[in-house]
Amino acid sequence: MSRAPRSDGVANREKVLTAALRTLQRDVTAPMAVVAQEAGVGIGTLYRHFRDREALLVALQIRSIDIVLALVDEVLKRGVPGIDAVREFLVGTVRHGSQLFLPHHGAPATTDPEYRSLERRVWDGVSRMVELGAADGTLRADLTARDVIIFGSLIAVPMPGVGDWPEVAGRQIDLFLTAVRPCG
Repeated sequence: MSRAPRSDGVANREKVLTAALRTLQRDVTAPMAVVAQEAGVGIGTLYRHFRDREALLVALQIRSIDIVLALVDEVLKRGVPGIDAVREFLVGTVRHGSQLFLPHHGAPATTDPEYRSLERRVWDGVSRMVELGAADGTLRADLTARDVIIFGSLIAVPMPGVGDWPEVAGRQIDLFLTAVRPCG
C-alpha cells in the first residue's frame, strides 16, 4: 500500500523546484549543487526528489507547461471572440512568464512523453483560438497557432534592462493584434 507523500517532503520538492527555476533561468548550466544551495537543502535532498539533472529539468518543464495549459483552458472556457482569446492568452503568458521554464525560453528540449502530451494540448488549444478568430472574422485567416505561440514566447520573459515589462509587453501585444486583424 502506497502512502501519501509527507508534507515536509512535498514542501522540500516545491522549494527545490522554485529555487531551480530561479537558478536555471539565470544560468541553464548551473550545477545541481548550486540548485540545492539556492533551495537551502542538502544535495541528498535534491537527489531524493530528482534522480538526476534531466529529471529536474523535465519536472520544471512539466510544471511550466501545466501553467500554460491551465491558461489556455481558462481562456477557451470563457467563450470570447478569437481575437480576445488570443489577447487573454498573450497577457497571461506575460503574467506567468517568471514561472516558465520552457524550450521556447531557453530551456533544453525534452522528449518526455508527459511533457509532449501536455504541449500538444497547448498547441491544440491555441489552434482552437486561432480557428475561432478566423471563423468570427476577428483574426486573419492566415494566422497560425505557431505565430501566436512564437510571439507569446518572445514576450513572456522580460528583456534584460527593460523596465515595466508588463506595460512594454502590453504595447507589443496591441501591435501584434493590430497586425493580425483581417484587412479591410
